[in-house]
Amino acid sequence: MPGAFDHVLLTRFSAVTHPEAPPMPEEWLRYRLGFFYDACYPSVTRQQAAEFSWLVLFDDRCSDAFRADIEDLAEGAFTPLWTHEPFRRDSFAGPVAERATAPHLITTRIDSDDAIAVDFMASVQAQFDSQVRLFVNFTRGVQIDRTGAVCRSDILASPFLSLIERREAERPPDTVYVTKHARARASGPVLEVRAPVMWAQVVHGVNLSNIVNGPRIGPAVIADRFDFTLGYDDRIAGGRLLAARAKQRGRLTRLWTKHPGELTKYAEARVARSRGTRQWPQDDGSTWTDRVQTSENRVRATWHASGARQRLRAALQSGRQTRWDLTARANRWGSADLSVVTGDPESLLGGSRIAVLAEYDRASRVRPNATALAEALASAGYPTIVVCAREPWVRLTPPVVHERVAVVRRPNLGYDFGSWAAVLSAYPAVARAAHVVLTNDSLLGPFSPIDGLLTTAETAGTDIWAATSSELPRPHVQSYFLTFHEGVLARPALKNFFAGVTHQHSKKAVVQAYEMGLSQLLRDEKLTTAAGWTAQDLGLPPAANPTFHGWRQLLDAGFPFVKRVLVEERHLEQLGAEVRDLLRHRFGVGPETVR
Repeated sequence: MPGAFDHVLLTRFSAVTHPEAPPMPEEWLRYRLGFFYDACYPSVTRQQAAEFSWLVLFDDRCSDAFRADIEDLAEGAFTPLWTHEPFRRDSFAGPVAERATAPHLITTRIDSDDAIAVDFMASVQAQFDSQVRLFVNFTRGVQIDRTGAVCRSDILASPFLSLIERREAERPPDTVYVTKHARARASGPVLEVRAPVMWAQVVHGVNLSNIVNGPRIGPAVIADRFDFTLGYDDRIAGGRLLAARAKQRGRLTRLWTKHPGELTKYAEARVARSRGTRQWPQDDGSTWTDRVQTSENRVRATWHASGARQRLRAALQSGRQTRWDLTARANRWGSADLSVVTGDPESLLGGSRIAVLAEYDRASRVRPNATALAEALASAGYPTIVVCAREPWVRLTPPVVHERVAVVRRPNLGYDFGSWAAVLSAYPAVARAAHVVLTNDSLLGPFSPIDGLLTTAETAGTDIWAATSSELPRPHVQSYFLTFHEGVLARPALKNFFAGVTHQHSKKAVVQAYEMGLSQLLRDEKLTTAAGWTAQDLGLPPAANPTFHGWRQLLDAGFPFVKRVLVEERHLEQLGAEVRDLLRHRFGVGPETVR
């Protein structure tokens, strides 16, 4: 129906949502641009049998270099709209009205990190029949997480929604952004179209709300339905695919048990799709999922306010405290002395450089990431004493280590500060060395040589250098990688500080007493400190934790480590997949190393 409608695709890239919000940092813009270039841009520019225009909204408070890159990329593909005004539901209305002249208008939305099937735009246009007002949605799509896993996704009124509207004189168009996509039925009838896979969501570390909520499927659908360059696991098949599907079913079971609304959302879309293409009339926009989530929230609120929850929390806390105290008592009953497991600590003393690495595990082996860091330090000129904290009933297996590494064992008391304090007490020569590194096993890596990092620490011109610092709960140097220079550890104040390290009643108390306490002592003693990277250096908000929120920026800046917690904690599963993916592509690190 040539000339009957104009079709405009709309994308909000970096426009902020609040008037006081600062512009997104350069690192975020570049990160987002990577997904835009790999997934969104090729999938849109390679659409088949469809005429449309594309508007992309950007915050104009960006670097000249970023703006120039966007202008180059936009040529012949899309029109960049530059503004620092906050995004509103009518932000696209004016620009669309300037470009649309036909009696009807179709607007379609797509996020800058997602993709559409090669026939998506043509399929939207095929639903046009001079409707006065109609939302159009293709229920079925896929989600691709950063491991490359492909999962089926059915969503009612999805983020790939379109709106057909009849133009009215003297009135700007509504556009598809007139309402939140999930509430489209409150603003007009919605046509849910049963079709093959029509869109792909990329689920990664900085998605606002996307989670994987569907079963794992074979990857062939990507090559069949899309034309983009985003990486995905296209080789998985057979037994590996069956195992991956079973693992995903386990994840979904945990997700749906914890959040019943996600199960309802999945089931509601599946039932709707099973009925075929169907037009839903305009109503208040509420769904089964809304009712379940409202009930879920009400139950949660009631539970959180109940006395039973308070009693349960108190009982669990008491149980944890009892286990903590019993374990501490068992460790105190054992020998308080260091015992040598392998190597000769005495032979490492007397030089100008030395490192002490605190390690803990419940297992009998020494953590591989700890021995890897110890070897890297030793190879860079820092003989290393690895201090393994273990409960007395654990039999520690001597590891194979570098010739300039020694491994000692001690009772599990005092966390890292207890381990460092034990070495400083047993081997006073450590404190007198010109350059002393105190570190721990919380780091994975190094993924590149650490000589430059150590040189930076040595030449900082301060008494103490830390890899990173944090502003919360108050300004302090983070203690996982500290260097002390010119024998400062032998000064009475620091000597007494470490000599006074004792068992604390909780891990939080350890942090308060020793990590925060050390920073306060350094200030009191007028000792100079420097940090390699702060949140501000990494383009993060002041309250951000550099090692958690800025792990990617730290790697970009040359810090050759990531925190082990990022890839080990179950509740950080998606973030861990993203970390592993980057390490695999940038450093060739295999799964046997990052786990």
